[in-house]
Amino acid sequence: MNYSLVYEESTRITQAIYLKKHDFREDRTVLSDAGWQRNVAEVRAAESRKLERNSGEEGLKGWGAGLEESEADQQRMPGVLKAERDDRWDLARSQGSIIKPANMADDTVGRHDRKCEHEQRDRHSSINGVHEAKHNRAVNGDNAATQQSHEKFSTAMPDLIGKLPPEIEHITFGYLPFSDVITRLVQETFNGLSDCINEMSDLQTPPMNGATVAETQQANLRKKLRLLNFAQERRAQFIKILVLSQWSRQVESISRVIDMKVWLDGKKSLFETACNWIGELKRILGAERMPNPDLKAALEALSLGHAPGLPDLGYIPPEPLSPQQLLKAVRGINTQLSIRLRLHETIPPAFRDFSVANGRATFRVLDEFEVDLSIANDDLSSQLYFIDFRFTFRPAQAELPPGHLRNEIEQRVNDVLSREGLKGCYRFLHDLVLSHKLNILRQQAYRLSQGRWSEHLKVEAVHRSVIIQYWTSRPGGKNWIEIGVCRRNVGKMSWFSQDEDEPHIGLRWFRAGKEVKGVPVTVNLRDLSVEGILKQTISAHTNLIFKETRTKLNERDLFRRKILSLQHARSATESVDSGLSIQLTASQACTIIQEPVTGKLALLPPSSLRSRAERELNSLASPEKESASRIAQLRAITCCEEVENTVRCHGWEIVNSIRPNQESLRQHFGKDTLRACFFRKRAWDAQWLLAFAASLAGDLWWIVKLNDTTSSSEAAAALAPSIEAAFEVSVDGPSAPASKELTGSDLSRIECSAVGLISQYVDTLQLYRENIPHKLVRAGLKQPLSELPTLYVRFPKRRAQKFQRDSESGKLAWSSQNIKISFKGVDAATSSGNHLVMAQKNPAALRSHPLNTMIGEFIKFHPTSGAFAFPLSTPVGHSNIPAILDRLARIQRLRDYIATLQALRLPVNDLSLDHLAFTYASDCRAHISFTSIQAPPQLSFHAGNPHLRIQDQLIPLFRESKGLHLFIQILELTLPLLRAFAAIEVAHTNDRVIILPRSLHWYQIYYEDPSAGFEVKWRQRREGSNWFVQPLALPNGEKRKPLIRDQLDVLLKGRCDDWVGLDRGVAASVEGVEPFLKRIDNIFQIAPSVTEPTPIAQSVASGEKQDFKGQKRRAEDESAVVVLD
Repeated sequence: MNYSLVYEESTRITQAIYLKKHDFREDRTVLSDAGWQRNVAEVRAAESRKLERNSGEEGLKGWGAGLEESEADQQRMPGVLKAERDDRWDLARSQGSIIKPANMADDTVGRHDRKCEHEQRDRHSSINGVHEAKHNRAVNGDNAATQQSHEKFSTAMPDLIGKLPPEIEHITFGYLPFSDVITRLVQETFNGLSDCINEMSDLQTPPMNGATVAETQQANLRKKLRLLNFAQERRAQFIKILVLSQWSRQVESISRVIDMKVWLDGKKSLFETACNWIGELKRILGAERMPNPDLKAALEALSLGHAPGLPDLGYIPPEPLSPQQLLKAVRGINTQLSIRLRLHETIPPAFRDFSVANGRATFRVLDEFEVDLSIANDDLSSQLYFIDFRFTFRPAQAELPPGHLRNEIEQRVNDVLSREGLKGCYRFLHDLVLSHKLNILRQQAYRLSQGRWSEHLKVEAVHRSVIIQYWTSRPGGKNWIEIGVCRRNVGKMSWFSQDEDEPHIGLRWFRAGKEVKGVPVTVNLRDLSVEGILKQTISAHTNLIFKETRTKLNERDLFRRKILSLQHARSATESVDSGLSIQLTASQACTIIQEPVTGKLALLPPSSLRSRAERELNSLASPEKESASRIAQLRAITCCEEVENTVRCHGWEIVNSIRPNQESLRQHFGKDTLRACFFRKRAWDAQWLLAFAASLAGDLWWIVKLNDTTSSSEAAAALAPSIEAAFEVSVDGPSAPASKELTGSDLSRIECSAVGLISQYVDTLQLYRENIPHKLVRAGLKQPLSELPTLYVRFPKRRAQKFQRDSESGKLAWSSQNIKISFKGVDAATSSGNHLVMAQKNPAALRSHPLNTMIGEFIKFHPTSGAFAFPLSTPVGHSNIPAILDRLARIQRLRDYIATLQALRLPVNDLSLDHLAFTYASDCRAHISFTSIQAPPQLSFHAGNPHLRIQDQLIPLFRESKGLHLFIQILELTLPLLRAFAAIEVAHTNDRVIILPRSLHWYQIYYEDPSAGFEVKWRQRREGSNWFVQPLALPNGEKRKPLIRDQLDVLLKGRCDDWVGLDRGVAASVEGVEPFLKRIDNIFQIAPSVTEPTPIAQSVASGEKQDFKGQKRRAEDESAVVVLD
């Protein structure tokens, strides 16, 4: 490195900096070229002498200390090269510290410090002088400071000359090996030549026989031109390589030149920066410069109390006014103002609210300002003048303090009043207030963004508008409000001109980047509060989110049919008070709120499940559109967890191995299904499950059949079982968590329906596989869906060969007959399904069989239709058909007993292996007990039965093998008669009546007081069979009393539809004997109290007829056939 060039260049730059520096100082004298050359010669001589003294290690240390001082000076004043050490000491002392070089002693520091103080005093002493002239000529001072500066530069320059400067940085960035450049150029040339040849081959030359000479020449010319262009381009590139090769021979010199050029450019940039900084400093200090004080005038004024040199204008001060004069003047001004404002001034509408008092007119603009104006003379054409101004909104200062601002406003208002009058005054002050309000709102917004709204609020000031973006950390589009000055056309108002616009502070709201029309936010112009505006905006935003979410949820069935409640609480100012209360289940609900600062949604009350839902809600870009689906998911998970907790407490096992995907859920449980959980009882078959599917369309219970993995391969069996089919379970009454809290009784009803559905599915599947005719039939249209239909099966004769046949006919009695299978619930102990099997048998095929072969079974027979029924309990998942076929073969042993009752058309009340109870009248039952085959059956009647009177006579008739039909006939024949006997005995509790049954067809009645007797016999005639009642002769020839005799004669000689009077008695039908005997008994009951005979034959006959018909109808109703379940 040639340091001589560096030295010369540094000397030139130092001279330029020195000249530039002294040119910007307080009119210092600039050195001439001759002076500069002289100083340089002196510096060089001093430098050579110093190099000789400071040779060795101490000199090197001094150079290092000087270098550190130079770097420190550059940090204090960037871009300025300090060539003078004394200047550095002066600058350090002015900053309150002294930088001591490493090779300077303490006493040297002290002397240098004192020297700097003297120079500083000299420099300040030259400030009070007059501006110095050019070419070293000073006015009101001398050039001593300039001469000292020259001397200081001459003595400080040798300290820097001759010392080694820092090594110039060597530039190596961007250098490439010359061989790589040549290789790249050769490769590009080869590729270009290949492309050129290919392009030339594409330029086809037309054939000679079909083209002209000109066409052929043009094609050849294009090819030659393409080749020449390529050669010329490559030639230019190789010429550049030749030039580079020549430069590469001098690479070391060129590298040093490049390093020098970069270093010089850097220094030049520092010099330009220093010059710019100094010039800017001078421009700024110019405004702070104060004129020189007039010390002479000040001294006279302070010492003598007056200044004779100041001019005296000779004004005569006015006399002070008295209070009465002041009051009169103020009243006069008030009068002038009132007349002028009401008659001569055009007052703008905003200034219509004004008052005149205290010599001024006060104009009030609502929520903006009050201004006081007054007049200076009586001239109506003169202007009004500004008196005072006050803001009428908060948080602005009520009154303007004296100072520059008040003076500026007063000057501007008076100027506007002189040119435009009150209208211009209002416009100016109105615009001023609007700007001031916007500034206040902007400052409040900045304070909010630096306080608790930090990191969630972004404030920008664009022209006269304040843009506040809230919820900056939320995903999705941006949300902001824009507060600024807008105009509204008020031409519709009569006191405004048609083309006038009224500026005012307005607000625009952008939600997710789109402007919201009809902003529900009120800007309070009296109490300015950005936080209040933000709260209103955020509350409106929150209410919109909740409103749209509620609208989407109300489209679903559970919320639309009011099964689940959905309430939206609104608040116009506090978004925390707004919330969306959602009922998830009958026992659980949650509330969604939104935090106003961050905009994050929260679910209350908190839980781990709802925390996950919160994270999903807060990750949505558009919560008003997507939050409904997340809430539906939350509700589905909540329902499933609640159902799982309930069923686990009631003995159900939760099956977690079934994990269907969303597509499988929608395929089997409906398109709206969001989640499903599966359960099983231990007694159930492993292929069947109970499932609960949750969705907003409605929570449903299903039975699920899994794929049979027993016959599949081992690889398929190792996988989780999949769903083969699913069937909805209809439950009577609410049973889902949406409508009521799930209880044990609800689970019992669900289990009952599920077990019945599974049983019917398994039964019908087996019947279908065996091709047995069957059908499911509902009881009617009014049958609830929760009640399962009845399964009817008809077994063909070809499938009855393996079962027991009838011993007499050789055929199966129930073949080709309908068998009814009804589901009757679940056994709580075994969790098995209870069924009732009913069959219709042919009465002609019923024959008697011994009962002791069916001990332990329970069967119901229908006495008239030949139907029978028996219960059956089957495990869940197993078919009932095999058990039914086995049970039907055993029922054959009871058919004889049922056939006998069916032939007699008597309803059966109770049936078991050891007894049979049937009803033969409305309130009469017969009980037959079967002890053994050898012992005859025992007949008994319940207490109060009329046939207890003739039970001994009925038993022999019943025991006859062919007397069952006659037995039933005797019961029906004697029942009305025996009922009459029972009623007569009840009426005579004092044993005044004696009834004697002689046989089943012959009875006698005896009354003691008064004495009488009657005989009742059954007689068969050609016309029919009737009961004949005739009175018996009294003993010992005793005569009846006239009253009784007359009444009996009237009754015995009467005639009715149910009886006919004969010569010696009455012939009554089976139904008429009972009312006839009651009428006879009434005669003997009222005989002692009756003194005169009364003809009652006709009335008795008619009354008996009515009673008889009513009794007959009741008997017919009670004897109706009873069908057993």
